[in-house]
Amino acid sequence: MHEKIVYLNGSFVPESEAKVSVLDMGFHAGDGVYDVTRTFRHKPFKLTEHNDRLYRSLKYTRIDCGLSQDEMEAACLEVLERNRDLLGPDDDYSIWQVVSRGARSSSGPRANTDATVAIYCMDVDFTGFCRHYVEGVTIIVPATRRIPPQCLESKAKITNKMNHIIATFEARQADPKAIPLMLDLDGNIAESNAHNFFAVIDGKVYTPGSKNVLGGITRAVLGELAEPLDLEVEEADLTPYDCLNADEAFLTSTSPTIVPIKSINGVGFPHDPPGPVTVRLLKGWSDLVGVDIVAQAINHMGEEKDELMSAWNEKQAVLGL
Repeated sequence: MHEKIVYLNGSFVPESEAKVSVLDMGFHAGDGVYDVTRTFRHKPFKLTEHNDRLYRSLKYTRIDCGLSQDEMEAACLEVLERNRDLLGPDDDYSIWQVVSRGARSSSGPRANTDATVAIYCMDVDFTGFCRHYVEGVTIIVPATRRIPPQCLESKAKITNKMNHIIATFEARQADPKAIPLMLDLDGNIAESNAHNFFAVIDGKVYTPGSKNVLGGITRAVLGELAEPLDLEVEEADLTPYDCLNADEAFLTSTSPTIVPIKSINGVGFPHDPPGPVTVRLLKGWSDLVGVDIVAQAINHMGEEKDELMSAWNEKQAVLGL
């Protein structure tokens, strides 16, 4: 079996040979930034937008990666090309760009050009989220709050994820399969450990304001996708009360794109997931990228494939899709 190829500090090497120093600031202090792009039909989706966000994060953290944006994007495409032959017809990659400040210095953090730059491909784990399309995911609101932008800017995609990891463990103590939905310091919904949040209330789609969340690329595309479907998307302060009384809700993230929600803190919605608006958006996303994203995930489910495809087709038929 062939081994994936990784870009590391200017070289393309086998994954098993990609080594980072134990003195790296990413290892010592989570001192770095990252971004993740997904492919559809083996082609990267919104790579330039993800790359732009990466460089905004680099500027905020004062890390000089030593590459221009064009050079970084070209390196991403080269990594994808070198790993393309390992993809099956129904497979796709997530392309990771990870940049740390590099080796630690006795003089403390510095905006240097000795950064560690890694680009690599990971298989999209369709089995990890496939059932969410058909059954929805359980959401738990943990005690841990989202770090406020007064302490660390939410818009920057930082490698130190301990805030989100603690929230994830708290959610899983209530339900091993749950995803956390974190609040900000004012008690409003912020985001999950890896997703943006949306709620459908009286036919309108609401999402938390940009102040306390990462500016998701999928989140932005969904706003564009909603317009031709005659759906209005609006930013608003949303409390758990608002969400528990919503008609339906869903998450957005790079790999699964749109994730229907089954319940929040044990409270379900009037529509069994996925709700009608969520189904229309899933169908719209599939049309946009030229891939039936739900069917693609289901094709990875082995013996469960027929059961899940039947349930998905039935949901679409009820809505006339």
